[in-house]
Amino acid sequence: MPNFNSAEILNRILALQEGPSLAAYCKTVGLNYEGIRKCFQRKGLPDTESLAKIAEYFQIDLQWLIYGKQPTSILNLIMAKKIRLCRISRGWSQQQMAAKLSLSPQVLELYEQGKCLFSSDLIQKCSEVLEVHPCALTDDGSIMFQSPQLKIFQTTSAQKVPQIAGEDFVSIPLTESAIAAGQPIIPQENIEDYVLLHIRAAGKRTNLVASRVDGHSMEPMLHPGDIVVIDRDDKIIVKNKMFAIYHEGGLTAKFLEQKDNLLILRPINPNAEIQIIDLNENPQPIVGKIIGAWKDL
Repeated sequence: MPNFNSAEILNRILALQEGPSLAAYCKTVGLNYEGIRKCFQRKGLPDTESLAKIAEYFQIDLQWLIYGKQPTSILNLIMAKKIRLCRISRGWSQQQMAAKLSLSPQVLELYEQGKCLFSSDLIQKCSEVLEVHPCALTDDGSIMFQSPQLKIFQTTSAQKVPQIAGEDFVSIPLTESAIAAGQPIIPQENIEDYVLLHIRAAGKRTNLVASRVDGHSMEPMLHPGDIVVIDRDDKIIVKNKMFAIYHEGGLTAKFLEQKDNLLILRPINPNAEIQIIDLNENPQPIVGKIIGAWKDL
Protein backbone atom coordinates (compact mmCIF):
# COMPACT_ATOMS: atom_id res chain seq x y z
CA MET A 1 0.00 0.00 0.00
CA PRO A 2 1.17 3.60 -0.48
CA ASN A 3 2.66 5.51 2.44
CA PHE A 4 -0.52 6.68 4.21
CA ASN A 5 -0.64 8.48 7.56
CA SER A 6 -1.23 5.48 9.83
CA ALA A 7 -1.92 7.53 12.96
CA GLU A 8 -4.71 9.50 11.27
CA ILE A 9 -6.29 6.32 9.87
CA LEU A 10 -6.23 4.75 13.34
CA ASN A 11 -7.85 7.87 14.80
CA ARG A 12 -10.66 7.63 12.23
CA ILE A 13 -11.12 3.95 13.07
CA LEU A 14 -11.40 4.84 16.77
CA ALA A 15 -13.89 7.60 15.94
CA LEU A 16 -16.24 4.87 14.70
CA GLN A 17 -15.86 2.74 17.81
CA GLU A 18 -19.12 2.60 19.77
CA GLY A 19 -17.82 1.17 23.04
CA PRO A 20 -14.58 1.15 25.06
CA SER A 21 -13.66 -2.42 24.12
CA LEU A 22 -11.49 -2.90 21.03
CA ALA A 23 -12.13 -6.65 21.24
CA ALA A 24 -15.90 -6.13 21.01
CA TYR A 25 -15.37 -3.66 18.17
CA CYS A 26 -13.36 -6.22 16.20
CA LYS A 27 -15.84 -9.02 16.89
CA THR A 28 -18.79 -6.90 15.73
CA VAL A 29 -17.11 -5.76 12.54
CA GLY A 30 -15.48 -9.13 11.80
CA LEU A 31 -11.86 -8.06 12.24
CA ASN A 32 -8.87 -9.99 13.53
CA TYR A 33 -8.48 -8.63 17.05
CA GLU A 34 -4.80 -9.50 17.47
CA GLY A 35 -3.96 -7.92 14.13
CA ILE A 36 -5.83 -4.69 14.89
CA ARG A 37 -4.46 -4.55 18.45
CA LYS A 38 -0.90 -4.75 17.10
CA CYS A 39 -1.66 -1.95 14.65
CA PHE A 40 -2.65 0.33 17.51
CA GLN A 41 0.34 -0.71 19.64
CA ARG A 42 2.86 -0.16 16.84
CA LYS A 43 1.02 2.70 15.12
CA GLY A 44 0.88 0.52 12.04
CA LEU A 45 -1.55 0.43 9.13
CA PRO A 46 -4.38 -2.15 9.04
CA ASP A 47 -4.50 -4.32 5.93
CA THR A 48 -6.73 -3.44 2.99
CA GLU A 49 -9.30 -6.14 3.80
CA SER A 50 -9.75 -4.82 7.35
CA LEU A 51 -10.23 -1.25 6.11
CA ALA A 52 -12.78 -2.44 3.56
CA LYS A 53 -14.68 -4.36 6.26
CA ILE A 54 -14.79 -1.30 8.52
CA ALA A 55 -16.06 0.92 5.70
CA GLU A 56 -18.70 -1.61 4.69
CA TYR A 57 -19.92 -2.27 8.22
CA PHE A 58 -20.30 1.40 9.12
CA GLN A 59 -21.57 2.35 5.63
CA ILE A 60 -18.80 4.91 5.49
CA ASP A 61 -16.84 6.26 2.55
CA LEU A 62 -13.60 4.27 2.16
CA GLN A 63 -11.89 7.38 0.77
CA TRP A 64 -12.64 9.20 4.03
CA LEU A 65 -11.41 6.29 6.13
CA ILE A 66 -8.09 6.02 4.29
CA TYR A 67 -7.36 9.60 3.28
CA GLY A 68 -9.62 11.66 5.52
CA LYS A 69 -10.78 13.19 2.25
CA GLN A 70 -14.07 15.04 2.45
CA PRO A 71 -16.45 15.46 -0.51
CA THR A 72 -16.22 18.77 -2.33
CA SER A 73 -19.60 18.40 -4.03
CA ILE A 74 -22.05 21.20 -3.19
CA LEU A 75 -24.84 18.68 -3.72
CA ASN A 76 -23.41 16.45 -0.97
CA LEU A 77 -23.40 19.40 1.45
CA ILE A 78 -26.99 20.24 0.51
CA MET A 79 -28.06 16.65 1.23
CA ALA A 80 -26.21 16.70 4.56
CA LYS A 81 -28.00 19.90 5.60
CA LYS A 82 -31.43 18.75 4.41
CA ILE A 83 -31.19 15.37 6.17
CA ARG A 84 -30.23 17.11 9.41
CA LEU A 85 -33.11 19.61 9.06
CA CYS A 86 -35.59 16.83 8.25
CA ARG A 87 -34.43 14.88 11.31
CA ILE A 88 -34.74 17.90 13.60
CA SER A 89 -38.17 18.84 12.18
CA ARG A 90 -39.41 15.39 13.18
CA GLY A 91 -38.03 15.74 16.69
CA TRP A 92 -35.59 12.85 16.26
CA SER A 93 -32.23 12.72 17.97
CA GLN A 94 -29.18 11.53 16.07
CA GLN A 95 -29.44 8.27 17.98
CA GLN A 96 -33.06 7.76 16.88
CA MET A 97 -32.37 8.63 13.25
CA ALA A 98 -29.22 6.49 13.20
CA ALA A 99 -31.18 3.50 14.49
CA LYS A 100 -33.76 3.90 11.72
CA LEU A 101 -30.93 3.96 9.13
CA SER A 102 -29.01 1.08 10.79
CA LEU A 103 -26.06 3.44 11.32
CA SER A 104 -24.13 4.32 14.44
CA PRO A 105 -24.80 7.87 15.75
CA GLN A 106 -21.20 8.91 15.18
CA VAL A 107 -21.42 7.85 11.53
CA LEU A 108 -24.68 9.76 11.03
CA GLU A 109 -22.97 12.81 12.53
CA LEU A 110 -20.20 12.53 9.93
CA TYR A 111 -22.80 12.44 7.15
CA GLU A 112 -24.73 15.38 8.60
CA GLN A 113 -21.49 17.36 8.73
CA GLY A 114 -20.93 16.65 5.03
CA LYS A 115 -17.68 14.82 5.72
CA CYS A 116 -18.66 11.63 3.88
CA LEU A 117 -20.02 11.01 0.41
CA PHE A 118 -23.63 9.83 0.31
CA SER A 119 -24.06 6.63 -1.66
CA SER A 120 -27.16 6.16 -3.83
CA ASP A 121 -28.33 3.40 -1.46
CA LEU A 122 -28.06 5.68 1.58
CA ILE A 123 -29.89 8.52 -0.19
CA GLN A 124 -32.72 6.13 -0.99
CA LYS A 125 -32.80 4.83 2.58
CA CYS A 126 -32.87 8.37 3.99
CA SER A 127 -35.77 9.30 1.70
CA GLU A 128 -37.73 6.23 2.86
CA VAL A 129 -37.08 6.84 6.56
CA LEU A 130 -37.90 10.55 6.31
CA GLU A 131 -40.83 9.84 3.96
CA VAL A 132 -39.79 12.41 1.38
CA HIS A 133 -38.89 12.07 -2.28
CA PRO A 134 -35.10 11.93 -2.86
CA CYS A 135 -35.45 15.20 -4.82
CA ALA A 136 -36.43 16.89 -1.55
CA LEU A 137 -32.99 16.08 -0.17
CA THR A 138 -31.17 17.82 -3.00
CA ASP A 139 -33.19 21.00 -3.44
CA ASP A 140 -31.16 24.06 -2.48
CA GLY A 141 -34.13 26.34 -1.82
CA SER A 142 -34.72 27.73 1.64
CA ILE A 143 -38.05 25.91 2.12
CA MET A 144 -38.31 22.20 2.80
CA PHE A 145 -40.87 20.54 0.58
CA GLN A 146 -42.66 17.25 0.15
CA SER A 147 -42.81 15.60 -3.25
CA PRO A 148 -45.54 17.24 -5.38
CA GLN A 149 -48.72 15.21 -5.28
CA LEU A 150 -49.31 13.44 -8.58
CA LYS A 151 -51.94 11.05 -9.85
CA ILE A 152 -52.26 9.14 -13.10
CA PHE A 153 -55.56 9.34 -14.98
CA GLN A 154 -56.09 6.48 -17.43
CA THR A 155 -57.67 7.69 -20.66
CA THR A 156 -59.77 5.98 -23.29
CA SER A 157 -59.90 6.84 -26.97
CA ALA A 158 -63.11 8.79 -26.41
CA GLN A 159 -61.85 10.86 -23.50
CA LYS A 160 -60.33 14.30 -23.63
CA VAL A 161 -58.80 16.37 -20.83
CA PRO A 162 -60.27 14.99 -17.58
CA GLN A 163 -62.33 17.27 -15.39
CA ILE A 164 -61.63 16.69 -11.71
CA ALA A 165 -64.49 17.95 -9.57
CA GLY A 166 -63.80 18.93 -5.99
CA GLU A 167 -60.03 18.41 -6.20
CA ASP A 168 -57.27 20.93 -6.71
CA PHE A 169 -55.41 19.28 -9.56
CA VAL A 170 -54.46 20.33 -13.06
CA SER A 171 -54.40 17.88 -15.96
CA ILE A 172 -51.09 17.42 -17.77
CA PRO A 173 -50.72 15.30 -20.93
CA LEU A 174 -48.47 12.26 -20.65
CA THR A 175 -46.66 11.61 -23.94
CA GLU A 176 -43.69 9.87 -25.47
CA SER A 177 -40.30 11.56 -25.12
CA ALA A 178 -40.11 12.76 -28.72
CA ILE A 179 -43.56 14.36 -28.51
CA ALA A 180 -42.74 16.06 -25.20
CA ALA A 181 -39.61 17.54 -26.75
CA GLY A 182 -41.29 18.48 -30.02
CA GLN A 183 -44.62 20.05 -30.87
CA PRO A 184 -45.68 23.10 -28.83
CA ILE A 185 -49.28 21.88 -29.12
CA ILE A 186 -49.67 18.17 -28.45
CA PRO A 187 -52.27 16.39 -30.62
CA GLN A 188 -54.90 14.39 -28.74
CA GLU A 189 -53.86 11.16 -30.47
CA ASN A 190 -50.35 11.45 -28.97
CA ILE A 191 -51.62 11.59 -25.38
CA GLU A 192 -51.60 8.19 -23.70
CA ASP A 193 -52.70 9.30 -20.19
CA TYR A 194 -52.96 12.37 -18.02
CA VAL A 195 -50.89 13.25 -14.97
CA LEU A 196 -52.85 15.14 -12.34
CA LEU A 197 -50.56 17.61 -10.56
CA HIS A 198 -51.63 19.49 -7.44
CA ILE A 199 -52.09 23.18 -8.16
CA ARG A 200 -49.63 24.15 -5.42
CA ALA A 201 -46.88 22.48 -7.44
CA ALA A 202 -48.14 23.74 -10.79
CA GLY A 203 -48.50 27.36 -9.71
CA LYS A 204 -49.07 29.67 -12.69
CA ARG A 205 -47.23 27.42 -15.14
CA THR A 206 -49.21 26.67 -18.28
CA ASN A 207 -46.91 24.84 -20.70
CA LEU A 208 -46.55 21.60 -18.76
CA VAL A 209 -46.02 18.13 -20.17
CA ALA A 210 -45.25 14.74 -18.64
CA SER A 211 -43.08 11.94 -19.96
CA ARG A 212 -41.06 8.93 -18.82
CA VAL A 213 -37.32 9.13 -18.22
CA ASP A 214 -34.73 6.76 -19.65
CA GLY A 215 -31.56 5.43 -18.03
CA HIS A 216 -30.14 5.05 -14.55
CA SER A 217 -28.07 8.25 -14.31
CA MET A 218 -30.28 9.97 -11.69
CA GLU A 219 -30.81 7.02 -9.38
CA PRO A 220 -31.92 6.89 -6.62
CA MET A 221 -33.96 10.04 -7.34
CA LEU A 222 -35.37 8.76 -10.61
CA HIS A 223 -35.50 5.30 -12.13
CA PRO A 224 -36.15 4.21 -15.72
CA GLY A 225 -39.86 4.56 -16.46
CA ASP A 226 -40.54 7.13 -13.74
CA ILE A 227 -42.80 9.96 -14.89
CA VAL A 228 -41.61 13.54 -14.66
CA VAL A 229 -43.59 16.75 -15.10
CA ILE A 230 -41.73 19.34 -17.17
CA ASP A 231 -42.23 23.08 -17.49
CA ARG A 232 -41.37 23.62 -21.15
CA ASP A 233 -41.28 27.40 -20.70
CA ASP A 234 -38.50 27.24 -18.08
CA LYS A 235 -35.17 26.47 -19.77
CA ILE A 236 -32.89 28.87 -17.90
CA ILE A 237 -30.11 26.80 -16.37
CA VAL A 238 -30.05 26.99 -12.57
CA LYS A 239 -27.46 25.21 -10.46
CA ASN A 240 -28.67 22.07 -8.64
CA LYS A 241 -32.04 22.12 -10.42
CA MET A 242 -33.05 19.14 -12.51
CA PHE A 243 -33.88 19.51 -16.20
CA ALA A 244 -35.30 17.19 -18.83
CA ILE A 245 -33.03 16.78 -21.87
CA TYR A 246 -33.94 15.11 -25.14
CA HIS A 247 -30.75 13.30 -26.05
CA GLU A 248 -29.96 10.26 -28.20
CA GLY A 249 -33.63 9.53 -28.85
CA GLY A 250 -34.78 9.54 -25.24
CA LEU A 251 -35.62 11.80 -22.33
CA THR A 252 -32.96 12.03 -19.63
CA ALA A 253 -32.98 14.03 -16.40
CA LYS A 254 -29.79 15.84 -15.41
CA PHE A 255 -28.25 18.76 -13.58
CA LEU A 256 -26.87 21.18 -16.14
CA GLU A 257 -23.93 23.50 -16.69
CA GLN A 258 -23.06 25.47 -19.80
CA LYS A 259 -19.57 26.45 -20.88
CA ASP A 260 -19.45 28.37 -24.14
CA ASN A 261 -21.21 26.15 -26.70
CA LEU A 262 -21.04 23.01 -24.58
CA LEU A 263 -23.91 21.78 -22.40
CA ILE A 264 -22.67 19.58 -19.56
CA LEU A 265 -25.10 16.97 -18.25
CA ARG A 266 -24.24 15.92 -14.70
CA PRO A 267 -25.79 12.76 -13.19
CA ILE A 268 -26.48 11.85 -9.55
CA ASN A 269 -25.58 8.18 -9.86
CA PRO A 270 -21.81 7.93 -9.18
CA ASN A 271 -21.58 5.08 -11.70
CA ALA A 272 -22.99 7.21 -14.52
CA GLU A 273 -20.81 9.28 -16.82
CA ILE A 274 -21.01 13.01 -17.43
CA GLN A 275 -22.36 13.74 -20.90
CA ILE A 276 -21.58 16.74 -23.10
CA ILE A 277 -23.76 18.14 -25.88
CA ASP A 278 -22.33 20.43 -28.55
CA LEU A 279 -24.95 23.17 -28.91
CA ASN A 280 -23.67 23.93 -32.39
CA GLU A 281 -24.81 20.46 -33.45
CA ASN A 282 -27.89 20.25 -31.22
CA PRO A 283 -28.97 23.81 -30.39
CA GLN A 284 -32.14 23.05 -28.39
CA PRO A 285 -31.76 19.86 -26.32
CA ILE A 286 -33.40 21.25 -23.15
CA VAL A 287 -37.08 20.28 -22.89
CA GLY A 288 -37.59 22.19 -19.63
CA LYS A 289 -37.20 22.18 -15.87
CA ILE A 290 -38.59 19.21 -13.95
CA ILE A 291 -41.09 20.33 -11.31
CA GLY A 292 -42.46 16.98 -10.19
CA ALA A 293 -41.94 13.23 -10.37
CA TRP A 294 -44.15 10.18 -10.02
CA LYS A 295 -43.19 6.56 -9.43
CA ASP A 296 -45.19 3.39 -8.94
CA LEU A 297 -44.05 2.32 -5.46
